Amino acid sequence: MKIAFISDIHGNLAALKAAEETLKKREVDLIVNLGDLVQYGSQPSEVIEFIQNSEIECVQGNCDRAIARRRDNTGEEYENPHWRNLAADFLQWTSDQISPKQRKWLKNLPEELRFQVGKKTILCVHGLPGDQAVGLPEEAAAEIYDAILSRAGVSIVACGFTHVPSVIRRPNGIIINPGSVGGGSLPCGGTAMIINFPVEGEPEIETLQFTYSLESIKAEYEEAGIGNIFFNCIKLGRDQRGNWHTNDAKRRQQWAEL
Repeated sequence: MKIAFISDIHGNLAALKAAEETLKKREVDLIVNLGDLVQYGSQPSEVIEFIQNSEIECVQGNCDRAIARRRDNTGEEYENPHWRNLAADFLQWTSDQISPKQRKWLKNLPEELRFQVGKKTILCVHGLPGDQAVGLPEEAAAEIYDAILSRAGVSIVACGFTHVPSVIRRPNGIIINPGSVGGGSLPCGGTAMIINFPVEGEPEIETLQFTYSLESIKAEYEEAGIGNIFFNCIKLGRDQRGNWHTNDAKRRQQWAEL
C-alpha cells in the first residue's frame, strides 16, 4: 500500500493540481492533506472546492481554523511586525472569499486522522499532536522526537505547518513532514511524500518535488490587489512567515532586487 502526504496548500490551486497530477502518476492508494488549505494564496475558495470534489482526506490546519472561526490571526509567529500585519490583512481578504458553506466545511474538518496499515498506526495532524500551530522542531534532541511518538502512541506521525520536508526515524517510530504544496518550500514548486508499506520490512519513504507555472497565479494576486510579498514568496521559495528555507545567496539577492 502507498499513502501520499501533502500539506500547506495555502490557496494555491495551480500547485495543488500539480501535486495531484504528480501523485496520480505514482499510483498511490490514498492522498492525505495535513491542513492549511487557505491563507496567503489567491484562490482559497477554489482550493476548498477542489478538495471537496476529490478523494483527498484532509485534517484542519491552524489557518483553516482561523478562517472557520473568523479569527483575526492564525496563531503563527512572524519574523517582523510588518509581515504579521500583512498576514492579518490577507487573512481578512481570505475570509471574504469563503462562502458560508465552505466556512462550515472548514470548521468541521477533523484535527487529526488515524489510519491502520498492517501493524502500523499513522497519526495525521497539522502541527504537532494536540497543537495545530506548533511545528516539528528541527535538529532537536532525540528524546524530543521519542516523546512525540510515545505520547501519540502510534508508529508514524505525519505533520505539516513548517513547510520543511523532514523524515525522522527513531527506534519507536517515524515522524514525517512532507513540506508544502503551495507555501514556498521551493521556487515555483512544492513537495510531497509517499510512504510505501511493503508486505515485509519497514516502510519506505520518498520525497517528491514538482513545479508549476506562476502566470495565472500572478494575475490572481494582481486582481486581488493584495499580497504581493506572498506571491514573491512562492516565486522565490520563501516562507510566508518571513524565514528562508534555504541559504542560497542567489535567491536572497533576487529578493533584494524585487
